[in-house]
Amino acid sequence: MNIELINELIRLRYKLMWAKTRTRNGKMALFFAGYILLVMAIAILSAGGIGAGIVAVRSGKGYPVAAVLLAGMFLQAVLATILLGFGMNAIFSDSEMRRYPLRAPERLFVRHLIGILDPFWYLILALELGLSLGMYAYGAGSFWLGLIAVLLLFVTNYLFARVLGQLVERLVAKKGGSTLLLGLIICVGMLPAAIGPYLKKGDHNFRPLIEVLRYTPPAAAAQSMTHVDLAAIGGLAILAVWILGLTAALAVLESRPMKVRAAQATKISWDSPFERIGAWLGPQNAVLVGQWLRFYSRNNRFRMIYPLAVPLIAFFVEVFPRQVAPEGRFMVALGAFTIVGFMGTVQFAVNLFGYVGGGFRRYLLLPTDPAAVLRTGSYTFLLLGAPLIPVATAVLLLFPPIPLDWRTVVMFVGSALSAMFAMNGVAIWVTLLAPRRGNYNASFGNDLSVPANVLLIGSIMTLIFGPRALAKVSPNAIGPESWWLVIPLVALAVAFYFASLRRAEHTFVARRESLLAIMEGRA
Repeated sequence: MNIELINELIRLRYKLMWAKTRTRNGKMALFFAGYILLVMAIAILSAGGIGAGIVAVRSGKGYPVAAVLLAGMFLQAVLATILLGFGMNAIFSDSEMRRYPLRAPERLFVRHLIGILDPFWYLILALELGLSLGMYAYGAGSFWLGLIAVLLLFVTNYLFARVLGQLVERLVAKKGGSTLLLGLIICVGMLPAAIGPYLKKGDHNFRPLIEVLRYTPPAAAAQSMTHVDLAAIGGLAILAVWILGLTAALAVLESRPMKVRAAQATKISWDSPFERIGAWLGPQNAVLVGQWLRFYSRNNRFRMIYPLAVPLIAFFVEVFPRQVAPEGRFMVALGAFTIVGFMGTVQFAVNLFGYVGGGFRRYLLLPTDPAAVLRTGSYTFLLLGAPLIPVATAVLLLFPPIPLDWRTVVMFVGSALSAMFAMNGVAIWVTLLAPRRGNYNASFGNDLSVPANVLLIGSIMTLIFGPRALAKVSPNAIGPESWWLVIPLVALAVAFYFASLRRAEHTFVARRESLLAIMEGRA
């Protein structure tokens, strides 16, 4: 065993981790991991804190308490490992490790030792050990059985994170994989909100799901931690089966390297569907609008976010109104539906030139008005956002969350159109005054500036949670009888958009050198 080289590789792992956490995306990942820990702590405090947990343990309900806490730690460890260690598996893969004078068993040992020695795993192990000792101290289990359960759960958690990390890397590497991954994340994230009301009511249809959850690693560890009979041995057996299965799955995944998708040759065409769509805005805009449509249709991040806009809004419109009183459901549904016009495009509209890089210089050399580049780019996002409104309207008519009539439909569509024009009008100024150079090939991450993030997150949060707060204060403030208000609202939003665009064209010409420096990485 080459101990000296193994120590060097471990030090290299920590140096790379430290370098990654100092980057912008690394800081965001740390913030997200800390946010999840904070949410878990708030959930514990809202449930009565540690005192309530002690009372539950002493009253014989230690198993559900331990299962919930261990499940939170399990998920936290998985998310933090994938977020903070994303890409590290590729650096320390078996093919890369062959460059070092290590034998195959040594390479396997080093790769998993490097993975399990992440600092975050120490925190998870300490929390799980503390929970086990607390259960033993209050008479809810055996010390040794709890210790064995914690160690087995720790190994299971690590293996699960490695397997999931391998699957994520393979999924992202495939065409359309980023879209599917984001869809899965959204579905998993919204699942508690969707089934929570039914679980509180004790719906018998979800009992099979609860029974299946008893065979998950956290539930099995909690069973061994809080029992001293054969049930504890059964929990350890479940953990052992999970370890064997995950080890086999990891071995299969690591034995099959990822296939790199080869670049495909494309034929240049000036009469493609993109140009034909662009011709709707006049022959002077056809080529540039077609170029912007083609540019963003090939972007993995856009292809991931845009198709999910309607399903996401449909979920908001269907689920959120049920969480408020009947008289306030109209406002909540209206606020959620209003987002659909810009939900799939605003992230790119606020940073129109952020992904063109050095190609921004070529736009300035075109035999046309330089401001045409800005104008056609903004038109493109209107073309992309507008079709989402009738699609979302069809979903609204098929699955109405509230009683509908023609006034309600007019009000919903008018609000979405107003928000689309208003947001794109503001996005033009953010593009010019607060741009940021982005990574066109990245599927995940946040490449936006602070003002762009404020506009993006603030507008969505305001339209989602603002009506809910208003519904509590004045539930009848807005109703279908106010449908006529959307007519001047749409007219005002359209006027604001074109006025902003006309003024921004002059600002674009004045700031083009500054924009060029940012896009080329010189500022």
